Amino acid sequence: MATRLQPVDAVTIGVGLTGSLAAYEMVQSGLKVVGFERGAARETVPDFQSPAIHDELRYSIRKAFMQDNAKVAVTFRNDSNETALPIRRWESFLPGQGLGGSFVHWNGQSFRAQVADFVLRSRTIQRYGQKFLDACGPELTIQDWGVTYDELEPYYDRFEYLCGVSGKAGNIKGQIQPGGNPFEAPRAREYPNPPLKEPYFGAIFRKGATSLGYHPYPQPSSNLSRPYTNPLGMKLEQCIFCGFCERYACEHYAKASAQTIILPLLLKNPN
Repeated sequence: MATRLQPVDAVTIGVGLTGSLAAYEMVQSGLKVVGFERGAARETVPDFQSPAIHDELRYSIRKAFMQDNAKVAVTFRNDSNETALPIRRWESFLPGQGLGGSFVHWNGQSFRAQVADFVLRSRTIQRYGQKFLDACGPELTIQDWGVTYDELEPYYDRFEYLCGVSGKAGNIKGQIQPGGNPFEAPRAREYPNPPLKEPYFGAIFRKGATSLGYHPYPQPSSNLSRPYTNPLGMKLEQCIFCGFCERYACEHYAKASAQTIILPLLLKNPN
């Protein structure tokens, strides 16, 4: 028999990073929130520990952290004339399932969108004219975002410091910074942590690219280059380069996930 629970102010559908961040903002303002998660509860200890977490058959091949598409179908079609059919094998699209969602098994790449990404329609018309869009047909419904990069920059900054992103800024308030990406949009300040150590093959690539006049830079990553405490007081540890990031959970508290940057604090809140 169903149990009728006490009403709350808001419900998040899923308790991954998006649901956790939304819930945190709401409980801070005094709202009572419930998160619905169809997957299992799981924590860094004991669920993500060696040697089980390094099972390549289970996580890389059988994709144990992903949505079970034998039970929950997602359909796809190449154009509107086809009949949409279920996707039965995940490839690059890897929706997560379980507490923490896809942020448990992501690889940590932490890029920002560029200025032009927010006004792509306007920039396209400016460069090629309205006739270019008209020639693409009515199915092209491209629009500007309605917000600008400058409006979102403070939230990018806040997110990067929450995750403890490791990287090298290339443009701080319009000033190009040596060693970073000179073509990135302006940011308010440096990354919270320095870049991860450069591997040998990366050094070879950097030297070759530099000799050809290009601007290689270390990829910003939410894998920690040093121990770090984020603004919420959550402590993360230094990455040990085990190589199990994409499709795996981090056993070392060295990768930003809902479990490492917000959930333990959130779950203690009485709201």
